[in-house]
Amino acid sequence: MNFVYISPQFPKTNWEFCDRLKKNGVNILGIADIEYDQLDQKLKDSLTEYYKVSSLENYDEVLKAVAFFTHKYGKIDWLESNNEYWLAQDAQLRSDFNITTGIKADKIANIKEKSKMKKAYKKAEVPFADFSLVTTPAKAKKFVEKVGYPVVTKPDNGVGASDTHKIKNEEELKAFFENRNKDIKYIMEEYVDGDLVSYDAIIDSNGNPLFETGIFEPAIMDVVNDGLDVFYYVQKKMPEKLLDAGRKAIKGFGIKSRFVHLEFFKLNEDKDGLGKKGDYVGLEANMRPAGGYTPDMYNTMPIIQMFTKFGLIWWLLMKLEMQT
Repeated sequence: MNFVYISPQFPKTNWEFCDRLKKNGVNILGIADIEYDQLDQKLKDSLTEYYKVSSLENYDEVLKAVAFFTHKYGKIDWLESNNEYWLAQDAQLRSDFNITTGIKADKIANIKEKSKMKKAYKKAEVPFADFSLVTTPAKAKKFVEKVGYPVVTKPDNGVGASDTHKIKNEEELKAFFENRNKDIKYIMEEYVDGDLVSYDAIIDSNGNPLFETGIFEPAIMDVVNDGLDVFYYVQKKMPEKLLDAGRKAIKGFGIKSRFVHLEFFKLNEDKDGLGKKGDYVGLEANMRPAGGYTPDMYNTMPIIQMFTKFGLIWWLLMKLEMQT
């Protein structure tokens, strides 16, 4: 089996996945834009071969790298970066090389554009904040008349809390339209008073969870805008309501054979149209592991030795995909 790993050096703990897969007989073929000598030795030992491109932003170069590996090792069975930034490129590469074990280019917008995520939540019957794709001040004011202040604006296709704004009055709304990036499509949402939590899982080839946990953290928008301290923790025991919402969302998105990091608000008060205090409201879907060193936190959980079992699970997912 051949697994192309895009940018395997980031984050540093990616070598763990590569190592476990390689020990299960998988060829791990790395592509990145740093010199081979700069790779951590553990990662070097975990790769079957490494191909350096001048920039991962140069699609033609990355395409040639995958073509090289295909010529040398045969058909590519799997291609992943597990990085939000590269998901669209991953999907395009799968389309170009007919790699059937992941999301292809014609479906990537469903998990990258926030407005399309709402459709999946609706299909799953998971409550979500009302929204509008605002293009003019008049359209924005009409939406505000419907939901009231405050509202939240952010790029429809964006990563993290970048360019996210909480707008509390007409003056701030005017400032937003004066200063916004006119090349970006923005989504405006009703404000939801709730604690940010997540449903994190590995989903098998039938769309069922093999491993489930979650994260509690302050809202990243508040951290960025208000300069708050950053902290979060992994929940030892998941609330049944959150498990139910996460599993419903997985079905709504139709996700199979991958990591997921789904964000929800836990309501701090009753809200018409969304639910009662303590209910969960769908926010955003990220079809990759939680960021940073969160997988290392999973690894401390007594129910799973994260990297060893994840390597085995990924290998099992590959075997299952080859049989279907």
